[in-house]
Amino acid sequence: MLCPICLHEFDWSEDELYERTPAGQYRRLDLDDVSEALREDLLRAAHVRCPAPVSDPSLEHHLPYTYVRHGRPLVIGLVGGPETGKTHLLAAMIGAIEQGGLRPYGLTADAVDIERHAEYVDTYVHPLLVERIALSRTTHRATAEPMDALLVNDGRHTTAVAFFDIAGELLRSTTHEATRFIPAVGGLLFVIDAATRSARMGDDSFRAVLDRLPKSGGRLDVPAAIAITKSDAVRFQAPVDAWLYAEPDGLDPDAVLAESRDAYAFLHRRGAQAWLSPYDKCRRCTLHFVSATGGAAAEGRFPRGVRPRRVLEPLVSLFAMTGVLRGHPEVGI
Repeated sequence: MLCPICLHEFDWSEDELYERTPAGQYRRLDLDDVSEALREDLLRAAHVRCPAPVSDPSLEHHLPYTYVRHGRPLVIGLVGGPETGKTHLLAAMIGAIEQGGLRPYGLTADAVDIERHAEYVDTYVHPLLVERIALSRTTHRATAEPMDALLVNDGRHTTAVAFFDIAGELLRSTTHEATRFIPAVGGLLFVIDAATRSARMGDDSFRAVLDRLPKSGGRLDVPAAIAITKSDAVRFQAPVDAWLYAEPDGLDPDAVLAESRDAYAFLHRRGAQAWLSPYDKCRRCTLHFVSATGGAAAEGRFPRGVRPRRVLEPLVSLFAMTGVLRGHPEVGI
């Protein structure tokens, strides 16, 4: 097992499981002399301690048992600079999944860690979608920990999927603990503001991640999706208008190709070629128009409500390119 927090590879055993106490500490979990029903319930909340040696006890960390029991997890990294809308996009994605948004693709999702998933929903999803509150930008953290993690099932296979959203400034660092997860990523979600113009020479966080990952034949084997966020701001412009309000109907590789073509042309026409570097450097990459909120905030709130549009399309493309979504024609250009 590869720990996504410290990149330490280790073997784990059910003989060394831990439970989290109400105080947030971890203690050994004793499964002796318990019924099978109780055992399964305890395992649902159990944790595995990463055995990597640490110089500071505060850096010791545990992974949920459900995260490691289904094989190698898929680590998805959200990449983008400040104010691009990464935090809103991830919250809207998780909210759409909670509302059954993966059902048309034959997928279901459960929490990896029930308590932490509930904490994420209470902290980000509910304030955004129900209370209409504009979320604060990603804060700096001392260590790399996923914002949320889900168990995605296609009816036959279950894959643990972890979402990492790290502040753009930290992604430029190769030494900060919060960026240690980058070599473990299995999928990249690049976030671009639809209002992007040619005044800037691309996104530093894009370059930092793309330059850090190993390449074969000059390109990355890690699949990528580019989400053009805040597309509602240009919703009356072609071709954004045609895609933003199109209702998804399962996974159609031809439609993914057409949207990727139009999104590429849209960015290129606006002089944002530097933001297209993931397309140039990744063997498989799709592009998507999305809106996490449906409109702009005013004084920290969304007065007309929050209406996400097409927020799951980039994620579903990554699922298809990474094998989480099986039985469909391959996507990625």
